[in-house]
Amino acid sequence: MVVKRIKQIIVFLITIVIVFAFSLHPPNFFQYYVFLGHTYKTADKIDHRVENLNYSLFDQVWLGGDICAETTKKKSTVNYINKLFKLGENSTQWALGNHDIRNGSVDWITDLTKRKSYYCEYVNGVTIMVLNTTFYLKGYDTLETKRQFEFIEQVCDTIDASSHLIVLSHNAPWLSFEETNHYRPNTDGSWMFFNFDPTLDYCNGVYPKLQKVARRGIKVIHIAGDFGQRAATYSYKTEDGIQFLGSGISSNTSYHEKFPTHGQPDSILVLRHDIVRQSIDWKFIELE
Repeated sequence: MVVKRIKQIIVFLITIVIVFAFSLHPPNFFQYYVFLGHTYKTADKIDHRVENLNYSLFDQVWLGGDICAETTKKKSTVNYINKLFKLGENSTQWALGNHDIRNGSVDWITDLTKRKSYYCEYVNGVTIMVLNTTFYLKGYDTLETKRQFEFIEQVCDTIDASSHLIVLSHNAPWLSFEETNHYRPNTDGSWMFFNFDPTLDYCNGVYPKLQKVARRGIKVIHIAGDFGQRAATYSYKTEDGIQFLGSGISSNTSYHEKFPTHGQPDSILVLRHDIVRQSIDWKFIELE
């Protein structure tokens, strides 16, 4: 009886300590991330529904490109985006789109993000790899394309203490895998190559690297933002267990009236990260 009583006291004291510790530093078991793609309404303005979201609800904001129609035409536009999304914070990731950099002045963005146009972040046990799929603009930048491929190789070869590898890009380069929804992205990005060798496209160059990551027990999710004109949402899982997601919106503008999604409900992608169970689930939520 004495031993049993001592054990009860010990358990009680441990419980008190845990409760007290949690009261000082409440555990945050869940983290919430939002992915936003193809958000432009005008040359220098974001769709007002996206602009008015309460971003304090999210621990990470992931931008899938084409934030404004002419993001780098005027520096004031980049400053406007920075004011909204706090580009220099580790809680904001930006995969550049063609509308973001087709006017040049990419340094206006990278000066604020303090990062290259492709980079890696480690957040809550998850590796986020942000890719640049716009090197084809104004003639292919083969040098940076090669450097990015080497960067992808390095990340995939060395990733270890992560439950997930999240890949963010603007274009959807994976379409060769799945013909059913082949025309759902705004443009087909499967032709893009990721090295000097044009045969090393996503399917033959990048995807094998992701397969190796998945075989090590690390879940791989690739999210693209070039959606909205033909479909607002996209989801497909390969036989290897690699998850592809797409999300983008179609603003109520005269330019978007010619697309089939015009007037239909727009959605954004919200992900919930259970840090304890090391799981990530997601849901497409209507903007309205």
